[in-house]
Amino acid sequence: MANNFLKKIEAQINNSIILKDETIMAPYLIDWRGNFRGNAKAILMPTDTQMVSTIMQIADTENQTIVPQGGNTGLVGGGIPDQTGESVILSLKKMNSIIEFSPENRTIIAQSGCILQQIHELVEKQNLCLPLTLAAKGSCTIGGNLATNAGGLNVLRYGSMREQCLGLEVVLADGAIINQLEPLRKDNTGYDLKNLFIGSEGTLGIITASCLKLVSKPKVKSTSIAVIEKFEHSLKLLEMLQNYSGDQVDSFEIMPKTLLDIVYKQFPDISQPIKPYSGFILLMEISSSKSDNLEDNTLGKSFLQNIMECFLEQAYSDNLISNAVVAQNESQRQAFWTIRENAPQATKQESWPINTDISVRRDKLAEFYNFASIEVAKICNKSRICGYGHVGDGNLHFNVVEAEEGDPNWSDKRAQILQVIYDSLEKFSGSISAEHGIGQLKTNQLINTKDPNHYHIMTKIKNSLDPKNLLNPGRIIN
Repeated sequence: MANNFLKKIEAQINNSIILKDETIMAPYLIDWRGNFRGNAKAILMPTDTQMVSTIMQIADTENQTIVPQGGNTGLVGGGIPDQTGESVILSLKKMNSIIEFSPENRTIIAQSGCILQQIHELVEKQNLCLPLTLAAKGSCTIGGNLATNAGGLNVLRYGSMREQCLGLEVVLADGAIINQLEPLRKDNTGYDLKNLFIGSEGTLGIITASCLKLVSKPKVKSTSIAVIEKFEHSLKLLEMLQNYSGDQVDSFEIMPKTLLDIVYKQFPDISQPIKPYSGFILLMEISSSKSDNLEDNTLGKSFLQNIMECFLEQAYSDNLISNAVVAQNESQRQAFWTIRENAPQATKQESWPINTDISVRRDKLAEFYNFASIEVAKICNKSRICGYGHVGDGNLHFNVVEAEEGDPNWSDKRAQILQVIYDSLEKFSGSISAEHGIGQLKTNQLINTKDPNHYHIMTKIKNSLDPKNLLNPGRIIN
């Protein structure tokens, strides 16, 4: 089947888009964490939407399963084929052109293979910003960001990728093209199809281009790290900072000391602006695009710097923090963020961590953290709780790393620990996936946790748009 499919691709397009060399294919067949490995007959590298349409028309005729893939930075195996070797990967990497950039309209239309960081660099030249920030920004693609509805560090203020998108171009399973790329902020003409495809992980159609809205580039930022003893304090501090700054909080991240110790251990060259004896650190950032916020006072501090320092003084007076440091320049700010951005890699190098991506309503976040920590300790009291993430939007990566001295039974305990985390999550009516998606990692959990009627509608949508189950089979819908 696959051989006949590839012959038709070669005849109707050309063989230059087909990759079969095993060495070249290898990086496309394993996920970033190394948890999923697959096989594929070939990798296709189209350069435009019409090529993708032709590929899917042939796939429909030949009943060929297709696995769309962006930058392959996903964490749930959504872009990795199964091990049968019968699937074909469709990589969007060569579809990396800017179709239109309009500073006046504050929009950019880009092909799906564009790297997020390249978009950042382009629009910032016009004092604009695409407010999606991820640790993988140097390799993740816009199409992948949309297919997974990426969240990142600035969701608190700007929302997830869904909020940044005005329109999409999508190729369906039969090769039909939906073009909704007009850069309109208001278009109330029936069903909003774009939101059906955003977050669908390539199971309903292949996103080939998108129209994204832009915001003013921040002219001034103030970033600080503070030490807190209890998770509960983070929620009080977030509310305080939002009030002090007038809702100008971009990021509000939490990291426990256990995780901080691992980051410093695995990356000894990273500067240590603060090292708590216990508890957690908060990494907080506020920003403004207003020119008058650049003005210095008599002490040479910006308006936002004053806000941050006043906030920290009040927090210290209220016994909510025990120590804090404020970045004095961009270099120090980047050093602060280096700690947070290296957290996933640090735990990966330290051990074989149990990784989660859960969401809980903000006012229950501390209660969940404490409850789940106790439940995990009942199974393995020496394991290290490394729950970190985005306090402002209720998204925690409640990860667990084995005991520092090692644990010979770690592989046997993993499933039980993961189960108690999800049992704890159910108690607080949370979500099993806040920003990473479902992929092939959480398909069974989705069936068990999603409202049956909701899941039934999802299967009907999948069957309607992809009746032959050719697009990313086994992902989201099992």
